[in-house]
Amino acid sequence: MKRAVHPHGKLVAGWAFGFQSTTMIRRDAMIRSARRAALIAGVITIATVLSSSLRGLRERSSPVAAHVWLVVVELAGVLFAVLFAVFFALNLRSNLDEQQLDEILEQETPESELLKGPLHGFVAMELYWLFSNRTYVVFVAPEGLYGWKAAGPVTNSNRRYFEPLQQMMEDKEFMRDLPAIKKLAGLSGGFFIGKSELTSVSSDSRRQWGMGGIVHSGHIVLNLASGKSRKLILLGEIIPEEVRDRIVSAMGLG
Repeated sequence: MKRAVHPHGKLVAGWAFGFQSTTMIRRDAMIRSARRAALIAGVITIATVLSSSLRGLRERSSPVAAHVWLVVVELAGVLFAVLFAVFFALNLRSNLDEQQLDEILEQETPESELLKGPLHGFVAMELYWLFSNRTYVVFVAPEGLYGWKAAGPVTNSNRRYFEPLQQMMEDKEFMRDLPAIKKLAGLSGGFFIGKSELTSVSSDSRRQWGMGGIVHSGHIVLNLASGKSRKLILLGEIIPEEVRDRIVSAMGLG
């Protein structure tokens, strides 16, 4: 089966340094990561040095000695090196995630490995750290829920940013491709909640505070055997009770 191209193009799947991968990062991605890291590190370093130097000059009545400027240059070099290393690692992680995503979506899965019928799915946002968020495409399978982290933090500048993901789920061939779905859930930031881990699912059609106009229709709560729960805000015009019932029915939760 020919893998569909992701409608968002290059998406950052997340920055999880513990993620193990056998994918080799491409040379052009390394160069691009280095350039971005150098630019960001350079801007921050220059701004920091200029700000500190100007403040120091205002507070001093005598000229600055040459050795002081030498120390400033050395500290600036150290700051640049540290910032470059941090942002290079982050950019490299991001590029590797994008590369893995492309490889999964472009891969052809034999017809014999496809499910007989398409899985149900939905797009949801999960809030964390008070004001941050992440967007998942959740696939409902008999053995559990596969969650692919399709986007990191977003703003309300595009209140229907998730629609290409919903259109992607309308591809029945894609929704039958369980091997690809498992790989997507295995990318950094993804999850799998097995049937034995999920004790119940509740739904609520009330609007979520703080969504800033992003179109949504309530939420569901996944209650886990560990005692924890996960609240998924349903994006688009879908009925929370229907999503809940599909999960309960697919897993036989009763």
